[in-house]
Amino acid sequence: MKKSEATSKAASSHEEQHTGRGARTIMYGMLLAFAIITLLAACGMAGDDTSTSHLHGSETWEKTASEADLPAFLDNHTRLTSDLYAEVHAHAHLLSEIPCYCGCMAGTEIDEPHDSLLRCYWAELPDADGSIMWTDHSTGCGICKKELEEVIALSKQGKTLEQIVAYINENYKPNLPSS
Repeated sequence: MKKSEATSKAASSHEEQHTGRGARTIMYGMLLAFAIITLLAACGMAGDDTSTSHLHGSETWEKTASEADLPAFLDNHTRLTSDLYAEVHAHAHLLSEIPCYCGCMAGTEIDEPHDSLLRCYWAELPDADGSIMWTDHSTGCGICKKELEEVIALSKQGKTLEQIVAYINENYKPNLPSS
């Protein structure tokens, strides 16, 4: 009887070891599969991201696939700022003809002069594929934002480009002393 008990205990111990190894193998396999899926998902997300961001002078420039895709840098700003950026495309034809009076049109040692209020929002005109290079210049500039608010409001009132430019000049152009 003792021999059969010993044989039974040895068989039971062998099964427990085999079962333990099998459970570990399954666990490691699942962990490896999880790691691979996570890696593929991360690579897939990075591959789908069409925006690029870089510093240009003191401005952050970010490219998105279209005007409907607002730049990620807006995530750190108010809803009003995001709403204004969302309106740029609809008013680009006006903004390109309107001066900005925040001082950006003079440029600085590290920043190129802006040629219009449009340049305070778009670093470059849209590419042929519809992608847009945005600039964060106006995110921190109350004058740029206020001018765009005025352009939107005047445009909704049916004002012409000439009337809008006259209004902006009258209300934002500095009154410099004559020399």
